[in-house]
Amino acid sequence: MSRLLISLCLSLLFSTVQAQLSIPEFQKGKAILSGTISNYNPNDDLNFRIGVPNILMKDSEPLFPTIQTDGSFKVNIPLYHSTQIRMLIGSADLFILLTPEKETNVTINLNAPKGKQFIFRGQYATINNEWCQPDLITRIPAVYTNGALLDSIVGIDANEFKKRCIDQYKQCVAHNNAQQQFSEDTRTLANLSCAFDCLNNLEATHYCLQTAYQKKANITIEQAFAAFDDIYLPDDFYDYLTDFPINHPLALYCYNYNRALTTFCDPHTKNLALEKYLLANAPLTKEEKTLLQQYETAFKTGVPFQQGSDIMEIVIKYAKESDDFRWESYTRLKKHISHLMQDSTCLFVDYVRAMYMRFKYHNLTPLASRPESTASEITNPVFLGIIQDMDRSIQPTSKKGTKKFIVCNVPQVPEEDLFSSLIARHKGKVQFLDFWATWCSGCRKTIKEYEPLKSEIGEDKVAFVYLTPPSSIEKTWEILIKDIAGEHYWLNKEQWNYLWKQFQMTGLPMYLIIDKQGNIVKRFTHITAKELKELLEQEINKI
Repeated sequence: MSRLLISLCLSLLFSTVQAQLSIPEFQKGKAILSGTISNYNPNDDLNFRIGVPNILMKDSEPLFPTIQTDGSFKVNIPLYHSTQIRMLIGSADLFILLTPEKETNVTINLNAPKGKQFIFRGQYATINNEWCQPDLITRIPAVYTNGALLDSIVGIDANEFKKRCIDQYKQCVAHNNAQQQFSEDTRTLANLSCAFDCLNNLEATHYCLQTAYQKKANITIEQAFAAFDDIYLPDDFYDYLTDFPINHPLALYCYNYNRALTTFCDPHTKNLALEKYLLANAPLTKEEKTLLQQYETAFKTGVPFQQGSDIMEIVIKYAKESDDFRWESYTRLKKHISHLMQDSTCLFVDYVRAMYMRFKYHNLTPLASRPESTASEITNPVFLGIIQDMDRSIQPTSKKGTKKFIVCNVPQVPEEDLFSSLIARHKGKVQFLDFWATWCSGCRKTIKEYEPLKSEIGEDKVAFVYLTPPSSIEKTWEILIKDIAGEHYWLNKEQWNYLWKQFQMTGLPMYLIIDKQGNIVKRFTHITAKELKELLEQEINKI
C-alpha cells in the first residue's frame, strides 16, 4: 500500500468523529504544524512560508519553516485563538485551521492532482482535507490584481460593480451549499471566507474601477489617480454590509476576516484627506506647507512625487494632529457601522474599534487615553485578550533583544560622501544594504524573511547593514532592531534625502548588494530568500 494511501486511511480514521465548531475563544499558545513533503529535492525553490494572522494588526506575521533533507518539517505557530493560517508552498496557496497547543500533521505531494496534494491528520482534519477539494469554493479573487477581471469592468459604474460582486458571492454560496458531501462546518467556513473576499473587493470599488481604467488607457498610476480624484460613490453604497455574515459567531476562524473592512467606509472620502487636515490644523512651517501643497498639486495633475519620505516625516512630526484625524475618522466610522448593525457591541463594531488601536501597536506604543477608552468599549473576549497581551509585550522593560545588533554612528561627512563612507567600513567583504522604515510593514516582513540567511551564510562573510530615515519613530526603531542582527544607522533628514535622490527611490523597501570592491552589483525591491542567498554566495566566491 502506498504511503499516500496509508496517510489517507489514517486521516479518515482520525477524523471520523469531529464535533461542530464552537465560538472562538482567547487561548494564547503555539499550534504545531508538522509534515513531510514527498519526493522533496533540497534544490527545489518551494518558497515555503506561513502567514500567521493577528486580527488586531490586520497584517500577518510570516514564518519560514526549515525543511529537512528528507522533506520533513515541524514549526511552532503562535496563535491567540483557533484560526486558519495561510500556507504557501510551491504554487499551492491554502488556509489551514489550527488550534493552540494542538498538533496538525500534513503529507504533501505537490505532483498529485488537486484535492490529493495535502492529506491532514489531527484536530480539524475533516475541515482541512475538505478545504483542499476542487468542488469547494473557498476564495474569491481580488479584482484589482486580476487582468481579465479588470478588463471586464472597464467603464461600469459603482452600483453595477457592487451588483456583480454580490451576485458572484451568492453564486459561490449556492454552489457550496449544494455540496452535501462536505461537512456543515466546512461549507460554513468556505462561505464565510468567500464573503470576506467579496467585501474586500467591494471596499476597493473605487480603486478597482480606477485600476481598470488605468490598464485600459495604458497610463501611469499617478495619472489614473488624478482622473478618478473627484469620483464618489452613492450615499448608500456601503449599506450592503447588513447583508453579509460579518457578525457570524464563527467568523474569527477565517484567516481573511480582517479583509472585510480595512479602511474608512465613506462614499465621499477625499484623496489626501490626512494631508489636507494637517494643512488646516497643524502648526506647519512655511516649508512644510509648501511641500504638502506641492504634493497635492502633483497628485491632482498625475505627476509622480519624489519626496514621499518627506511627507511621511511631516505625518510623524505632527503625531497629535495625525491622531486627531484618525480619531475623527474612526468616530464617524463607528457611528455609521453601529447604526447599520443596530448593535454597538457586535463583533464587527469591535473590529472597527480594533482598527483604530492598530496604529498604536504598529508603532509599539502602549495604550494612551483614546485607545484605552476604545478598549473599554470592546466586549469580544478574543479582542480583549489580544489587546491585553500586546500591551504587556510592548512595555518599555519587557522587550529583550535576542540578536547581535550594533547601533552605528553615521559618518560625519558631506552628504555626497555619505554612501562611500558607509560602505568603506566593510570594503573587502560582501555587503547587503537594507533601506527600510519602522512604519513600512513590507520592510518588516522581508527583514524577517531574510533573517535566517545570516546563520546560513555567516555574518563573517556578509555585512548586513540597515539604514532607516527620520520618519521612523526613534523609540520604535530602538525596540525593533534588537531582533535584527546587523549594523543599524538612523539617518537625519539631509542624509536620507540625499540617498533617496541618489538612488532615485520611489518607495520602500530597497536593497543593494555591494561586492568586495565596493561596487553595487544588484539593486532590487524584493527577491526570495533563496535568490538572495545565491546572489550573496556568488559574490562571496569571487576572487
